[in-house]
Amino acid sequence: MGIGLYLVALTGVVAANTVGKIMIDTMPVWQVVLAQIAGLMLAGFVFGRTLRIDRLLRTERLGLQIARTLCQFGAVVCFYHGLPHLPLADITGIMLLLPLAITAMAALFLKESVGWRRWTACITGLIGALLIARPGLTGAHPGALWPFGTVVLFALYTVLTRKVSADDPAPNSMVWAALATVTVLGVAGPAYWVAPDWVGWLALGAIALFSGVANSARIQALAMAPASLLAPFGYTQIVTATVVGLIVFGDLPDGWSFAGIAVIVLSGLYVWHRERVRGSGSAA
Repeated sequence: MGIGLYLVALTGVVAANTVGKIMIDTMPVWQVVLAQIAGLMLAGFVFGRTLRIDRLLRTERLGLQIARTLCQFGAVVCFYHGLPHLPLADITGIMLLLPLAITAMAALFLKESVGWRRWTACITGLIGALLIARPGLTGAHPGALWPFGTVVLFALYTVLTRKVSADDPAPNSMVWAALATVTVLGVAGPAYWVAPDWVGWLALGAIALFSGVANSARIQALAMAPASLLAPFGYTQIVTATVVGLIVFGDLPDGWSFAGIAVIVLSGLYVWHRERVRGSGSAA
């Protein structure tokens, strides 16, 4: 059941990104971002089983929660600014750097032990991502660097989440994660909002729904199955994104992109393997 829910979560992410990539050609990117984060906030209310925002904003770690919500805001903004410049499979491939980036962030900020093998895997994964984006090379767009900002900020967000999880309930952290984005974009709405037609409203609703379902399914999956068991299934997302990108947008990663994706996947699987070895008592 945990694996099944995790696959649902990954599919929901690809679905939300697909609809978002379609809609940013016809409406401001901020509207798409607001829809996605509204879905994440709604999931917090569902899991908290309350409509009282004051209860969900209670926190023992105010400073860290503010830092988390700012990281989430920056990560989503970077992602949607990069989305027009890369095929869906390519940007999904770069996002596969997240487990490697989280490993590096955990070593730097949480002082977790990371051996030279896993550091090598992290650096190798970064090289794979550069093969996909190829910044500054012929045919590459500078906007392809935006997803790297997403990776860094979301990895920092994840590390901060680990630090606050011991003191604040999960629903509270979910609402806090979305708070900065919803507040800033909600207040600034009159400056960018373009009234959508019924198709636009349907698309925005779909983005919010897919995002909320993905976040909820991921949380439930992690409650039902060990993270080490679920981790390798995360790489099925690149397969889904490649198929959807080909069908919807006619995009197929080129040889360099496929090579970069393969390097990232192999690096991530090696880090996962080292985590299992470490868990059994061997050195990292």
